[in-house]
Amino acid sequence: MRVEELLEELERKSGLSREELMKRIDRKINELDNLITIVGAIYLVARELGIELPSERRRVTISSIVPGMRRVSFIGRVFKISRIVEFGVGNRGKVVNLFVGDSTGYVKIPLWNEQVNFIDQKKVTVGSLIQVINGFAREGIYGEVEVSLGRLGMLKVIDYEIPEIPSAEELVQKFSSFEKVKIKDIRPGNFEITGFIVKIFKGNYVYNSNGEKIMIVPTLIDDGTGDIRVSFFRELAETLVGTSVDELEKIEENERKSFLEERLLGREIIVEGRVKRNEMYDRLEMVATNIKPFNPTEESYKLVEELENE
Repeated sequence: MRVEELLEELERKSGLSREELMKRIDRKINELDNLITIVGAIYLVARELGIELPSERRRVTISSIVPGMRRVSFIGRVFKISRIVEFGVGNRGKVVNLFVGDSTGYVKIPLWNEQVNFIDQKKVTVGSLIQVINGFAREGIYGEVEVSLGRLGMLKVIDYEIPEIPSAEELVQKFSSFEKVKIKDIRPGNFEITGFIVKIFKGNYVYNSNGEKIMIVPTLIDDGTGDIRVSFFRELAETLVGTSVDELEKIEENERKSFLEERLLGREIIVEGRVKRNEMYDRLEMVATNIKPFNPTEESYKLVEELENE
């Protein structure tokens, strides 16, 4: 649907004036630092109002895809493929994640069980152009937009080039690069921070996700200019703690927090991750995607260089 048609539909279903809707749409675009199109902003405003708008059947840019959209169709290039994870006992299942982007944004596409054959049989590799038809968009556990195929969705490999879609290398550079910032200057996006772990939030720390045991460690990191909640998932959490999820599970649940505090509190680390706003608590939070080794000498040289350049 065109912008005007979407606005008319939203105006009719919400009962709000066009002026009020445009104010909300402009505010949403500004909140996201102009990284979303007006179509994407309209869908976000509709979702906040509890209204479902019909999705466009034509191909859309990836930045326009927001959680809650149905029958989403788009074309993008695969620039990253996760490892294949097997889960369950007896009738075991499999899952793999594709990271697919265009010049405007990227989404994660989980492939389950038989769909994993796209990867096993090398039909889809890094660099492949693919078309998703009738997908369903939702918010993934790491905060990014996730498009599932479900029962009605389809994935097709495109055997011709589309020049306006960047190469896999360009997409990796665009969406996997992390700007180094102080926590006081942080905003939604991909960033690198250096700080001390000053708190471990209460939790169970061992969870079941689709038959797979995973470790989740929520922390508070402070760099002297501010602090931010940073959560570590799966293998990254195990790397941080220095123990496996199976070993952590053997520890009594009421003793796990003390175990983690003993290992982690006061540790200085460099973290790369995705920052997003937690709407419920109106605060910025980071989901860690990488931990870099901390080298005190190297960081000291960088600090001196920064001070000299001020």
